[in-house]
Amino acid sequence: MLATLLETARRKTVRIWAEQSPFDLRGELKKRGYRWNAGEDGRPRAWFIDVDEEKRDDEIAYLRSSIYLRDVDLLMQTITALDRFSVRG
Repeated sequence: MLATLLETARRKTVRIWAEQSPFDLRGELKKRGYRWNAGEDGRPRAWFIDVDEEKRDDEIAYLRSSIYLRDVDLLMQTITALDRFSVRG
């Protein structure tokens, strides 16, 4: 059980930002697990989600086909265990 926990903690994830997504689709983003960032912390004022690295392409395809309805470049950040568990002041 501890080995599984450590493996999960060490797994890389990708944060995908749905910047300038249509306002009327915010409920769809919330249902899918997106969270809102108000932009007061220097990060984008946008909806975002963290997904496993291997699910990144599926999430991008979802956004392009269901939210933006077009090909769009998305801001993404890879998050490692060091990023996730570092102490921030």
